[in-house]
Amino acid sequence: MDKHALEVLEFDKIKEQLREHTTSKIGNHLVEKLSPSTDLEFIESRQQEVTEATKILSRESAPPFGGIYDIRSALKKVEKGAILGADELLDILITITSGKKLRSYFLGLEDEDNEYVRILKISSQIETFSNLEQKIRKAVDNQGQIKDSASSKLADLRRKIRNTSDRIKNKLNSILNSNRYQSYIQESVVTIRDQRYVIPVKAAKQSDFPGIIHDKSASGQTVFIEPMPVVEINNKLQQLRSEEEEEIKRILQELSIEVEKRLQPIKETIKVLAVLDFIFAKAKYSIELEASEPILNSKGQINLIKARHPLLTEDVVPIDVQLGDNFASLVITGPNTGGKTVSLKTIGLLTIMGQAGLHVPALSGSKLAIFNQVYADIGDEQSIEQNLSTFSSHMTQIIKIVERASINSLVLLDELGAGTDPVEGSALARGILDYLHQQGAKTVATTHYSELKTYAYNQDGVENASVEFDVETLAPTYNLQMGLPGRSNAFQIASRLGLSDEIIDKASQFLDQEDIELDNIIKQIEEDKREYQQKKESAQENKRQARELREEYEAKLKKLEAQKEREMKEAYREANKIIKRAQQKANKIIDELKEQRQLNDRKIEGARSELREERKDLKEERQELIEAKREQKEVPDIKVGDKVKLSNLNQKGKVLEIHSGKEEALVQAGIMKVTVDLRELEKTTIESKTNNNTRVNISQVKSNKAKNISPELDLRGLRVVEAKNKLDKYLDDALLANLNQVEIIHGKGTGTLREVVDEMLKNYRNIKDYRLGRPKEGGTGVTIVNLG
Repeated sequence: MDKHALEVLEFDKIKEQLREHTTSKIGNHLVEKLSPSTDLEFIESRQQEVTEATKILSRESAPPFGGIYDIRSALKKVEKGAILGADELLDILITITSGKKLRSYFLGLEDEDNEYVRILKISSQIETFSNLEQKIRKAVDNQGQIKDSASSKLADLRRKIRNTSDRIKNKLNSILNSNRYQSYIQESVVTIRDQRYVIPVKAAKQSDFPGIIHDKSASGQTVFIEPMPVVEINNKLQQLRSEEEEEIKRILQELSIEVEKRLQPIKETIKVLAVLDFIFAKAKYSIELEASEPILNSKGQINLIKARHPLLTEDVVPIDVQLGDNFASLVITGPNTGGKTVSLKTIGLLTIMGQAGLHVPALSGSKLAIFNQVYADIGDEQSIEQNLSTFSSHMTQIIKIVERASINSLVLLDELGAGTDPVEGSALARGILDYLHQQGAKTVATTHYSELKTYAYNQDGVENASVEFDVETLAPTYNLQMGLPGRSNAFQIASRLGLSDEIIDKASQFLDQEDIELDNIIKQIEEDKREYQQKKESAQENKRQARELREEYEAKLKKLEAQKEREMKEAYREANKIIKRAQQKANKIIDELKEQRQLNDRKIEGARSELREERKDLKEERQELIEAKREQKEVPDIKVGDKVKLSNLNQKGKVLEIHSGKEEALVQAGIMKVTVDLRELEKTTIESKTNNNTRVNISQVKSNKAKNISPELDLRGLRVVEAKNKLDKYLDDALLANLNQVEIIHGKGTGTLREVVDEMLKNYRNIKDYRLGRPKEGGTGVTIVNLG
């Protein structure tokens, strides 16, 4: 993409704003590399990823992106056979653990309608490294130091080091407390020089104090001497420390080898984490801008609906603009500071954003074209370095554009032809527009030349647009009007400001008659357009009211049909009760007659026959009710292959055949094939088993999250706002889960996160007390919270 266009359209500022939404350096790196693409399929995929991510952010809890470090340099060291430091191993541990949390989060999302399919496919590529995690966690603590538990040999060496150090300190303390050496000692304290324990001795007494001098004070009044009685023990201590270093080096080498074994999967996982951070940064930016996914095309068609310039912070007047459908060139006229340049930049910047895979601040349904190049000549292009005037500098840039522009180019020209004689400037502008139009380029140009207004009217494929100006308030409205050129409004503005009518009348006599007629025509069109707009708004309001009435009617009709359905079902139940009672009554009569032996078999059979007739009549009455209900129902739109529910059998099945003319269908329901009336069928879906090899394994709907909450919350790597939101939700969940104590890990760092945690805990309900962690609990990098 043309670098000059990216610069004048300020695409770098968009990237700066986007960068604020990333949570990791690796995500930040992808923002820095972001540039517009020309591959339609690629861009559509990136756009859909952002759309899915915005749905997740608006419907689900926030993805746990904290704790993703840029470990690429550490991985390069491993690749070259170098040994990693404990702090580098800690960064790897935190990063792969964060990756596992993210994978678990995305697998836990409910996605019955496949609305997150791209995000879930990407997140499924995150690998887990449980064995490596376990080994690093056993050896490295939260401060990036090697633990005693890293090996039995290291634990033994450190125990010996502690014991030997204690022996030396005790020996030195006994010297310090000895009456013999009281006059020799400068200060009763044990200190360290050259990694050896020493005591401060007065310089004047050094020759009388047996030992090895290691250092002198800046004033020269004190020397630091290692007394002879501890020299041998200090030597032993140095040997133990040397063995400790060797053991630590061996442990780090082993862990580095373990990282090397999983080097490629870790690299791939880091790439996936970066991509996910990048996608969700774009999604957060989309939500911030109230943006939407544009409809993309390769036909050069632009149709922006209520589009806003994303870098403007004040109240922005949205614009509607079209290009590339019925016309390839658009000429925007209007007063200075009226918003012409903003409109031009909005078209160009949103095009570039769309091609970079970003949502654009416009209403859903807006269209953007994919261009091979976007060229722009915008703003004051005066070049002091090259000693060029504004006009010359503009022309230098325009010459480059016309030499390169083609049918797949978008050209943006601000104040075309300005900076020179108006007659020559307008003629030159028409020539440039004509040439670009013949080349097939899509062109948007701003101008205040009235000649270009008539040019747009008379030239096929060229359309006028203008930025509206309110003469009453003497201020631009920034509203872009398609199909209508702008008026100069000079006389009206002068009159409103107090210039006498006599002068204005005199000035109007110098105008060309054609200019007057054109201005009057534009004025009439503006008035007609305002009247049309009012009628349109009135019609829309009437349409809205009609829609509300229709919806109200449909709701009442639906309620009435539901009531009728209930009454029919009640009638069925009542008919079944009658049949059942009649059956019971008949059986009772027959049993009584048999017991009394008052009738012979013929009479009994006669009674039974009568009862059968009565039961038949009841069944026929019941069937009539069913038929009546069926006739009231509409025949549904059922096709062969549809999944359906048989309402009378309460079973699901699949339509095999449609019997034309009979309103019947042959349905496979389990092992049965039945012919049923189409009115007895309802469209439905049948759940199918998912092939684990071809689809992401999405877990069931998340159950009670509070019951499974971790007693630890890691806030490291998060920004202040994210940390506050995450901590607030976590404390609520912890209370629901009846946890008595939780740990908030915020790290030491600058102390900002620790202050945020302290501030929130002071004002949080149901907290008994809280404190910073003890050394074995993580020190000042952890806050321990006791919940009420």
